Amino acid sequence: MKISKEKLMQIIKEECDKTMDGSAMAHIDMEGKMAKRQLSQIAEYSAELEQMLMDDTQLESWVQAKITKAADYIKTVKHYIEYGAKQGEYDQVNGQMVDQMDSSAANAVEMIDLRPIGSDIYKY
Repeated sequence: MKISKEKLMQIIKEECDKTMDGSAMAHIDMEGKMAKRQLSQIAEYSAELEQMLMDDTQLESWVQAKITKAADYIKTVKHYIEYGAKQGEYDQVNGQMVDQMDSSAANAVEMIDLRPIGSDIYKY
């Protein structure tokens, strides 16, 4: 799909305007807060279970299967969000991921040859 320079600039301007007036945030719910609460509970229960178990504790197969599945699910979600942050799909993440997203944004600006004409305005 091809897009004209004018249409690209219009889209960029509209998206920038949305973020400045807060309307882009109007549709965001509290999924992050819920996920953080659930992750906190997972960490708490995991620590408690780790203290309960000894290296030679024999677990029923269904218990071991649940632990394996939970570990796989958490690992999968972590890698999915990490990859999404690097691709610029998540802009509400903390720490090192923000730095990675900033470099991705800089690369995107370079790829479409935008030139700054002001502190936050770009010319194509």
